[in-house]
Order: sequence, then C-alpha cells, then structure tokens
Amino acid sequence: MNIRLNPEKTALLLIIIAGLSLLGAVIWKNYETRTQYFLSGSPPAEIFTKIEPKSVPYNQIKPPAFMQSDPLVMGSITSTVGVIIYGDYADPKSLTFYKEITDMAARQKGRVRIIWHYLPANDKDGEVGYEASVLSECNRLIDPAWSAHGLLIDKSNLKRSDLEIISNQIMDAENMLWACRRDKDIQDYVRHGINLARGDGIDKAPFVFVGTQAFPSQTSSTVEILQSIQSYLR
Repeated sequence: MNIRLNPEKTALLLIIIAGLSLLGAVIWKNYETRTQYFLSGSPPAEIFTKIEPKSVPYNQIKPPAFMQSDPLVMGSITSTVGVIIYGDYADPKSLTFYKEITDMAARQKGRVRIIWHYLPANDKDGEVGYEASVLSECNRLIDPAWSAHGLLIDKSNLKRSDLEIISNQIMDAENMLWACRRDKDIQDYVRHGINLARGDGIDKAPFVFVGTQAFPSQTSSTVEILQSIQSYLR
C-alpha cells in the first residue's frame, strides 16, 4: 500500500517526530540528573555518612592530626612522640599491643603521648566490639576518669555479658550511661570515626602510628613499635 503525503502532512509529521525526540531528551536528562547529580545545597543524606573503605599502601598512610577531643590515654600535647593506637576491645591482639606500648610509655614520664581510636572488626549494632566502643565513648563523655576503657582492656576474651557487668560497675546515679549507649547520635559518631579510619586505608586493628610511621598488625610486631618509640625518644 502506497501512502501519499502532501507537503502539509509531511511538515506536520516532521514536527511531531521532532517534538517526540525533544520530549524524550528532556525525560532522559531529568532521569540522569536525579540519579547521578544533586542540586547545590541539597545533597542526598547518605553522602554525609557513606565513606567507602580504601586500599592504600601502608607506607603511604599518614596519621590524623592531633585534636583536643581525641581519646588521650597518656601524655600531653607537648610529649616528645605521639602514638596512635587503632584498637578493637574484642581483639586479643589489640589488647596485647596496647598493654605493651602503654607499659613502656608509662616509664617515660610523660614523653610519650598515646591516643586510642576505636576500630572494631564490625560496626554493626549487636557486634560486641562495636557495642564496647559505644560504651567506652559514652563513659568518656560522662566521666573524665574514663574507667570503662581500662575495664574493657582488661577483658582478654570480651563477651556481650561483660558489657552489662562493666556498665553496672561504673553506673552513675542518673543512669546517664544507659541512655547514652542507646543514643543514636552517639552510635553514629562512633561509627563515623570507624568509617573515617577505613576510608584512610586503616583497615584492621591493631593499627599503630608512631610519629608519622604506620605499623599495621598484619606486618608489624610490638618489638618494632617499641624500637620506633625509643628511636624518637633518643
């Protein structure tokens, strides 16, 4: 069957085709914008919390800058050498690293600054290492003595029941610790710090910095760490 189009019908058909093409382009652009971009001032909420873990060569990882809010275990801002320990209360190797480093540092009369950062193997609710980190941080915020940290360090095989025992040991009169442990903002704060570390390539506890030198647990021993501290002190 032959379809005969006069000039008027041909022009109308071309206009319809052009209109449909333009409409399709507008729809596709709108879809692409919604899925790949965001308007200035209104980024998706997950942008703020999503930090992808990075694989960085260990010799290229640098320690974070010292902050007044950091969990300071020993020493001060004027100490000769700074040591940062990324540890997991549920990891026996983290506890061993911590105890040997702090035992050595305690004999240096304040010349060694030690900071503890939480790095549990899993940052999900219900995981004992993560829950211990939240408990520790809550106690640190409520009580300058930060007794929960020492009690958690002394548990060689941390179990979930130990968290309740420790909480009862240090419970304050106003029950602030219980409320803090269930505070989503505090939980997210601890989780954000963990994600920041992983985003920098600090992947597994224990992970130690002596000055600017990184000592990942996979390739390091406490002997090397203690020798590095001594070299700084000399």
